[in-house]
Amino acid sequence: MLHSNTGLIVALRGVKVSMLVDCVENVFADSSAQISAVCSEGEKEKPKRNAFVFIIAEPDSKKSIFEDLIKVEGVNEVYLSHGTYDFVVKITGKSLDHLREIVFNRIKNLSSIKSTLTLTVI
Repeated sequence: MLHSNTGLIVALRGVKVSMLVDCVENVFADSSAQISAVCSEGEKEKPKRNAFVFIIAEPDSKKSIFEDLIKVEGVNEVYLSHGTYDFVVKITGKSLDHLREIVFNRIKNLSSIKSTLTLTVI
């Protein structure tokens, strides 16, 4: 998956490394690393966005919620869990707005869901 006309520069604690990679749209930066990429207009393709939704359900409704969750468009994985949250769900969308739409209009509207916590993957 290498393209000769796309470059990536990674600076880790003052050391710069150049590599050829696929087009990267986002820029990730913190105190330890800076990543940037330059893409020609023809190569830019919107990456999919992912999020994990932690769900607290009404007691005795886990089976029906599980069956409803696996039918929701945008839901990739559904895990039953023990502890504070009853389910962990991985969702994928075209944008952050699309992820919000999946959570608020599809998942939260399912019966027997008490609350959700969404963690977006960057």
